[in-house]
Amino acid sequence: MRQRLLLLMSFLLMCCASWAQNITVKGTVTDSLGKAMPGVSVHIPGTTKGVTSGISGDYAISVPKDGLLEFSYIGYKTVTEPVSGREQINITLIAGNAQLEQVVVVGYGAQRKKDLTGSVAVVTAADIANRPIVNAGEALQGKAAGVQVTSNSGKPGAGLSIRVRGSTSISASNDPLYIVDGIQTTDISAYNPNDIESISILKDAASTAIYGTRGANGVVIITTKKGANGKSRVEANMYYGTTSPTKRLDVLNGQQYQQYMNESYGPGTITDSMVKANNVNWPDEVFRHGNQQNYQLAESGGNDKTTHYVSLNYNKQKGMILPTEFDRVTARANLTSKATNWLTLTTSNILSRVNSNDITDNQGVARGGVVLSALGTPPTVGHYTANGQIAQNPLSGWENPLGAIEGQTTRNRTDRLISSMGADVKFFKDLVFNSRFGIDYTNYRNQYAVDPLLTQNGRNQQGFFSQTSSTQLVWLSEQTLNYSHAWEQHHFSALAGWTAQESKWDQTYISASKLPVAYRLQGFDQKFDLSTNKNPSSKSIDEWAMISYLGRINYDFAGKYLFQANVRMDKSSKFAPGNRNATFPSLSAGWRISQEDFMRDVKVINDLKLRAGWGKVGNQEGIPSYARYTTSSINANDGSLSYNNIAPLNLGWENTTQTNIGVDITLLDRRLTATADFYVKKTKDLLVNVPVGGEIVSSFLLNSAKMTNIGEEFSLSSKNIVGKNFNWNTDFNISFNKNKVDYIVSGVKAMPSFGSIYERGNAVALATGYGLGEFYGYKAAGVDPNTGNQLYLRRDGKAVPYSQTSPDDRQYLGSAQPDFIYGMNNTFSYKNFDLTVFVQGSQGNKIFNGLRVETEGMKDSRNQSTAILSRWQKPGDATDMPGVSPGNNDNSQISTRFLENGSYLRFKTITLAYRFNPSLLNKIGLGSASLYVSAQNLFTITKYKGFDPEVNTYGNDGNLSNKNVALGVDYGAYPQPKVILVGLNLSLK
Repeated sequence: MRQRLLLLMSFLLMCCASWAQNITVKGTVTDSLGKAMPGVSVHIPGTTKGVTSGISGDYAISVPKDGLLEFSYIGYKTVTEPVSGREQINITLIAGNAQLEQVVVVGYGAQRKKDLTGSVAVVTAADIANRPIVNAGEALQGKAAGVQVTSNSGKPGAGLSIRVRGSTSISASNDPLYIVDGIQTTDISAYNPNDIESISILKDAASTAIYGTRGANGVVIITTKKGANGKSRVEANMYYGTTSPTKRLDVLNGQQYQQYMNESYGPGTITDSMVKANNVNWPDEVFRHGNQQNYQLAESGGNDKTTHYVSLNYNKQKGMILPTEFDRVTARANLTSKATNWLTLTTSNILSRVNSNDITDNQGVARGGVVLSALGTPPTVGHYTANGQIAQNPLSGWENPLGAIEGQTTRNRTDRLISSMGADVKFFKDLVFNSRFGIDYTNYRNQYAVDPLLTQNGRNQQGFFSQTSSTQLVWLSEQTLNYSHAWEQHHFSALAGWTAQESKWDQTYISASKLPVAYRLQGFDQKFDLSTNKNPSSKSIDEWAMISYLGRINYDFAGKYLFQANVRMDKSSKFAPGNRNATFPSLSAGWRISQEDFMRDVKVINDLKLRAGWGKVGNQEGIPSYARYTTSSINANDGSLSYNNIAPLNLGWENTTQTNIGVDITLLDRRLTATADFYVKKTKDLLVNVPVGGEIVSSFLLNSAKMTNIGEEFSLSSKNIVGKNFNWNTDFNISFNKNKVDYIVSGVKAMPSFGSIYERGNAVALATGYGLGEFYGYKAAGVDPNTGNQLYLRRDGKAVPYSQTSPDDRQYLGSAQPDFIYGMNNTFSYKNFDLTVFVQGSQGNKIFNGLRVETEGMKDSRNQSTAILSRWQKPGDATDMPGVSPGNNDNSQISTRFLENGSYLRFKTITLAYRFNPSLLNKIGLGSASLYVSAQNLFTITKYKGFDPEVNTYGNDGNLSNKNVALGVDYGAYPQPKVILVGLNLSLK
């Protein structure tokens, strides 16, 4: 005991002696032109102690008089300066290669980008600044090669479809795994994009194998902002803007509709008095100007021991169609504390509440979709009847769009708590133990109500109310051991770890009809008395768990020869006991050619690295937790038995192997940086619902299908002009991916059963030899000038009307998947002005325009597009628009008539910002301030005739197979809005 006390006293004396030798060093940091550089990181290597340079480039830090100071800033070469007893040290930073020196967060660690052997893309906070981003996934659109982001709907708070290097699954999920401050999730809607520091996208298997069964679709690692040692920093950001439709689709007015209907059903069907009484342009009635607003307050700071970052954010959107609305409140607190010289504690916490009002979009007009209802409601139908009910089309009984807008409500509320805690224990200089534990708790409620008076459906049910309530708790424990050692020109590091994760979800559903009128469209927390008119309720539960073991080895020699190996072993409860274990390895290597002696005289090349990697990853996302069991239901009325699921034989993982070859090069005194990657990604054992045609069960899940993705990616960053007052930088990326289904199941070559179009069948097929999203139907062959019938091409080459065709005459028509996608960002700076122009686009993809099926079909009393004004009306008319066909769909079958070029070039964001002069701000106590005007989706160059070419009607489909296969269908999707906003960013001095 005495020896321990003596040891402790000696340790304290040493610490005191060390502290006594500290001195305060001051100075300024400037660039090569002598301009002050605020925000430069000044820290003591090997410690967490550091400060950030002020608005004038000044800094002050306490440091041992014989210690070192490291100065770093993104885009500049890092400088390490010995103190040598000096109290004044001024530093000039030289522009370097930001991408090479950048520290990139990877799986369970971080690396300098120049040391990476896998394929990783990075999006920083600067890339998403001054953009009205609500979902963090939007930050990836057009910014990272190989990443395709498609909005499922333009309504507020709508989800996204994100694909990394193409789709790899038919019946499971194709969405990437997200890691936010160590928490694994598949839903990032609760996160506030303003809190994001950086995003790393791990694209190849060599990078994602460390996540094993969850890495097949890529991994997106999001790091949020942390505090820094130094004076407290307070920031306030806000913007307000308006939203409006980017395009208008014209429909028939009253007189035109009268002529069309009287031609279809005979004179007098629509009279002059009906036109005079009502002549409503329903699209103009439904679409309006919405708005977006966002307010953020953040404070960060700390000292040698503890740093923190806290923020509060409020985001609200009112959609272009009533009553769509979205508002989100998020609070975040990040804390890092150096408890001792060997123990560092961290915590990251977010609490959010999301409220939204929804409508029935992405649905056919016959099923109540608001968008198609607005286009299809006749102008002669008024708003309300004399007794206050929603007016109906007298020829069909369909109500005008107000039936969906005012006659029913859909409200959602999601409360979410995401919290993680960590401890880093430094056993020795080279050995660190990391312990992490996190939870993700979600409380969700949905209320759906139908007014008992306004609509016919409501009157039939005498009102209807339902409530869905669910909770989910996911916990994750990760324990890893990191070893790193360097000697001479060798550097070796190793990682070993164990993780465990469990999810528990339960849901309750209640409903009632025949409600009192007093319950009309009540809001959240309204107490409904359902005791007398309650329908049967239901309760559902779902649980799954997984344990994993992982390891990684890194070695490099002189920064020239790089090697990495990963392995992960997973065990999942979703599979049968004998099939729960799987191992996922990867190998990758890099050769920095520019470090070789024979490259020393090649001055034009500053850095050149060749990369190659191979890995195996899996996919279990979206696979039902109890798919391995046979489940059945008993009809409460007649006692009949029906099977919900037939247990598949040997249900197992979907396995993906990927080979990647890449090259990174920096040229022309580091002003030009380029990256190129080529990959082959093969997936086998894909789960597919195989049709069996039985009476008890129609299909069952089977590991059988195979799929291939082959692609190339190119990224380019250039400093076009570097001057004292004017700078121009460009970032460009382009990606090519070819997706192909190699095999479905024995005896099945095609399954043409996806993307349903009302009364016409399915527009998309899953077929061997073709990619996902392959359109399937008839080839249109023009209009017969004698009869006005739409003609279709038979297999024998003859053009005939639909009545003379057979289903065997259908053909593969083209793909919804693009030949390539691209994005380009240009940043111009002149004195205090910054202009950013960001464009992104897609080329070579097809879209099936289901809007035109309904608005050019001319089969019933729906209103039609003005395109039908050129319709065939008498023998001899030469036109590509067939004549009216009341009562049948012969002229509007799924065919190339409605298949369009979906290519587009979109000016996604244009932002003009002004940075106020620091000398002026200092007088009023501000450290920095900038005012900006930004436009999103300002205009789009496209040949597509619908509202918007960025469309994915089935992107939110609950049936994953339909969601994955039925791509590029536009069937009443809520279009993307145009946004014009003004924003202000402030920080206190």
